[in-house]
Amino acid sequence: MVLCTTYDCPMQAQMPEPGWGGGTYVSARRIPVTRYNQRMAQRVARRARLDEQAVAVAFTYNNLLTMVIFGVVEEICRFIPTVGDIADAAVSLLSFHFHRIVIVTSDNVYIYRDLPFHIPGKRLSAFRRGPGLVRLGSPTPESGISRFIRRGQLTFHDGTVAFHQFLWIRRVQYIEQEGNIPPGA
Repeated sequence: MVLCTTYDCPMQAQMPEPGWGGGTYVSARRIPVTRYNQRMAQRVARRARLDEQAVAVAFTYNNLLTMVIFGVVEEICRFIPTVGDIADAAVSLLSFHFHRIVIVTSDNVYIYRDLPFHIPGKRLSAFRRGPGLVRLGSPTPESGISRFIRRGQLTFHDGTVAFHQFLWIRRVQYIEQEGNIPPGA
């Protein structure tokens, strides 16, 4: 698989405008990635046999319909006492074909097909980290409800899209933040 760099693709990356913080990439880190997410990213990177330092990870869906159906069902199952955990595991096993793993490493961002128990399957995409690589949210929000549901949508510069559940979007915020920072910054 050929890595797609943000500077070689037809959709050229736009450098951020200098502004608050002097336009440095250090100031672009608004949200510190939690140690829990970093440990989970390291675990997933080891399972994917990556020789890079993992920075952040998010577990997403391949399209909007499956995110709405399975995401909402998984969230509801968490609030059901005693049988909720069993139902959540059953729904996860039934829907793993639609899951995607997005992992940011020290140099690249990878998208993998998810196998049961968060084991990375086939590598679907690989991108070089850099400004303009990924955007969070819908590029053209039609209405307020659409904007709310698509607030966990990751759109990459080549048009690849991954959808995260819309209630808890902190993990995709890490992906957007770290993916848009150049390697080594």
